[in-house]
Amino acid sequence: MKTKLYLLMLIIFLAACKDPQKEEKILENQVMDLHEKVMADGETALQNKMKMDTLILKKDSVKTVFPNLDTSAENKNMRNLSQQILKADDKMSDWMHNYNPDFSGKSHQQIIDYLEQQKNQVTQISGQYKAVIAASNQYLLKFKKR
Repeated sequence: MKTKLYLLMLIIFLAACKDPQKEEKILENQVMDLHEKVMADGETALQNKMKMDTLILKKDSVKTVFPNLDTSAENKNMRNLSQQILKADDKMSDWMHNYNPDFSGKSHQQIIDYLEQQKNQVTQISGQYKAVIAASNQYLLKFKKR
C-alpha cells in the first residue's frame, strides 16, 4: 500500500514539474514538421497539375497517340482534378498566411489549444493533398505510352 502511495505521489510530483514551454515547443515542432511534409505533397500535386495542363494543351497530339480517347471528356476530368489541386494549394497558402507563431501574452493553455488547432488544419490539408495526388497519379497512368 505504501508503495502505491509513493508511486502516486511521484506521478503527481512529476506532472507538476512538467515544463510548459517544452510542451509548447514540441507541439510547435510537430506542426512545422507536418507543414514541411505537406509542402512536399503540394509540390507533387502541382507537378501532376502541370502534366495535366500540358495534356489539355496538346490534346491533338494526345488524340494521335490514343485515337480511341474521348478528349472532351478527358479534358473535363483533367480540369476537375486540376481544380481540386488548386483548392488544396489555396488552403495551404491560406494556412501559411494566417499562421501566427507569436504567442506573446498568451497563456500556456491558449498556446496549446492554438497549436492543436493548427495541427488539425494542416492534417486536413495533408489529407486533401494525399487524395488528389492519388487520384491524379492514377489518372495520369492512362496516358503512359504502352
